[in-house]
This record gives sequence, C-alpha cells and structure tokens, in this order.
Amino acid sequence: MGYSQQRLAQLMEVNRSYLSQIERGEKEPSYQFLKNLLETSGLSSEWVLHGAGSMYQGEESPEEMSRRDLESLTNAGLEKIDCGLYVLGDKIYVPLSNITACCGPGFDVFEVYSIEDAVAVNRNGVGTLRADMPPYAVITEGGSMTGYGIKEGSTVVINPAEEVFSGCVALLIYGDRASVKKVYDRPDGKDFIASSGQKIHVTNEELSEEWGPRILGRVMLVISPPDEGV
Repeated sequence: MGYSQQRLAQLMEVNRSYLSQIERGEKEPSYQFLKNLLETSGLSSEWVLHGAGSMYQGEESPEEMSRRDLESLTNAGLEKIDCGLYVLGDKIYVPLSNITACCGPGFDVFEVYSIEDAVAVNRNGVGTLRADMPPYAVITEGGSMTGYGIKEGSTVVINPAEEVFSGCVALLIYGDRASVKKVYDRPDGKDFIASSGQKIHVTNEELSEEWGPRILGRVMLVISPPDEGV
C-alpha cells in the first residue's frame, strides 16, 4: 500500500519493532492487531486471511483515503510556511526520514530527507526555521544513548539550522553511516560520545578537512516509545 513501517505503526498505534517482527514472521499477529490492521488500512479480511477476493473492503483505496484526509486537513487550516513545511495552529509537521540513526556504530544512509511521512510536534520546540535547512525527524535503533534519554525506537527531531555547541546531542554522518551522539568541544578537536561510553575523537585538522564525522544537525526533541506493555 506504500506505507513505511513507521507510518503504519503510527496509524495502528503499535511499536514499530513489533510490526517488524510480524513482517519477518518472528511473531504471530494477535486478533486485536488484525482487527486494527483492517480498520486502519481498509483491507478486506478475506484477502488478508485467505488471499481471496478484492484487496479492499470498498472501492476507496488507501491512496484515495489519504488524499481525502489531506484535503480535510487542508480545509481545516493547514498552512505552508517559508521552510516548506506545513503547520496547523501550534503544531508543525516535520518530515520523517527513511534512514535509521543508530545510537551506536551507525547504519547505512541512502537518503536524508523523505516527506512521505511526517511527525506533528510543537512548533516552538524545533528552533530556528530556515528555508534552506528545514528540520526533519529520524528513528533511532540501539540502546547506547539511553543514559542521555534516547531509548531504542525513539523519534528524534533534527534541526540543521541550529548551532551545535558543546554538550548538545547531534546527528552525525561518519562515512556513509548515521549516528546520534553527544558532542563535546576539546582544545584539539571534538569528542562524539554515547552514554554507554563509546567515544570518537576527531582533531581540528580532521574536522577542517572533513575527514571525520560530519554534523548534520542538532537534536531538538526526543519522542520516546512507550514502555513495554503500555
């Protein structure tokens, strides 16, 4: 249907990791999960359970439902601001990247931005809004930043327009891998540190030549997943 795992998990109000385990065949979907899936997606129960009949319950596809919902939001007062993002009242819709940022060594990066999905957050929490550096959000994996308040599966809002000073948490690119780390200024360079004790030291020379990690933006907000069973 074109939904990302994160988008479908948000719509169904389940943990993304649970959805992933079902997709990989590691867990059997519960009755409540299937009920929510049918209600959320508009899929036919016969098609989901037996592969028979029409894929959808009615004639309206998820794409048509999404377009109708977007038109509904637009009519309700969505406004597009200079940085290219939409706002509604005191909420701003921050695009959710399709990369995953590891709180550890890092994961491969294929794209930084994707506007397929969005996360609604308080507008005053994202900081400076610049047309050439809009904020965006990424999902984290790994638990090495838990001590800094970033649990595995958190959504972090990144703002490239905000200054990253000593003591900030930032999103880094190291080679072709994305990672979230706390940044500390040192006389001879910078330290990029995880709460688990992992540390990358980069000299001023390496930073000037862009040999080491490249800072993509400052972490402005952390949306933590619910505790197990909640």
